[in-house]
Amino acid sequence: MGSRTPRGIHVDGRDYRWTVRLRDAAHVDVRVWLDRPGGPYRRLIATRRFDDPWLHYGVLLGAPPERIAEVFQLEPVKPALVADLIRAGHAAGWRPEEKGAALLLPAE
Repeated sequence: MGSRTPRGIHVDGRDYRWTVRLRDAAHVDVRVWLDRPGGPYRRLIATRRFDDPWLHYGVLLGAPPERIAEVFQLEPVKPALVADLIRAGHAAGWRPEEKGAALLLPAE
């Protein structure tokens, strides 16, 4: 699920770039930063649950379909989630135009 190619997103009048990187077998890190010259700027890093279906292929085949969503998080990171993370970062005090250590949002 990891993507090292930055994607662009426009949220509340500002442009950002974001990537998704595999953290471990059940989590990914979503990394977001301001998209403008003169960086690097302060990043936002949010860890989110994601169960790679290829790593759990056998279990998924044998599980009752109605129970899969109870056990596995298979929904990939989409732009709507990234926009929500950007807004949550701002609410938590993230100032992307500043330089400094990344703001880490708590894992969900």
